[in-house]
Amino acid sequence: MTRVIKKYANRRLYDTSRSRYITLNDLKSLIVSGESIRVVDAKSRENITREVLLQLVAEQESLGRPILSEAVLTALVRFYGHPLQQIATRYIESALGLLQSQQRQVTEQMRGLLVSPVDLAGKMTRQNVEWLRQLQKGFLDALSPGAGHGDEADEDSG
Repeated sequence: MTRVIKKYANRRLYDTSRSRYITLNDLKSLIVSGESIRVVDAKSRENITREVLLQLVAEQESLGRPILSEAVLTALVRFYGHPLQQIATRYIESALGLLQSQQRQVTEQMRGLLVSPVDLAGKMTRQNVEWLRQLQKGFLDALSPGAGHGDEADEDSG
């Protein structure tokens, strides 16, 4: 279930499910905990989730240990308006999805450290190789002419 957050003209955020005002940091905590959110302008009811998420990212990036280096930001800027913009979007989404999956797996493995460190390192290496293979496949799929048309092309060829 998606939690609806209203943003008022005074920049205050209101959590409609808990009937209380929240901060941008509270919003970050909701997202980190796995909540699905949608931010709407309180007056126009326009979905402004992307804008608020960008604001949250910008704030986090300015706190000292940024994820997005200048090189990454420069590359992103160069993709805007470029014919490969849509492919870049799908590639980034795929890469981040795989990274989140690996993060969950590592967290689960750390919780159950019943295996030796050598076994854990070997398993993580195998998972990294698989992750890189999936990332490469995602990139190649994004470059294929039928990308973005669902699984129909895969079904027709098999």
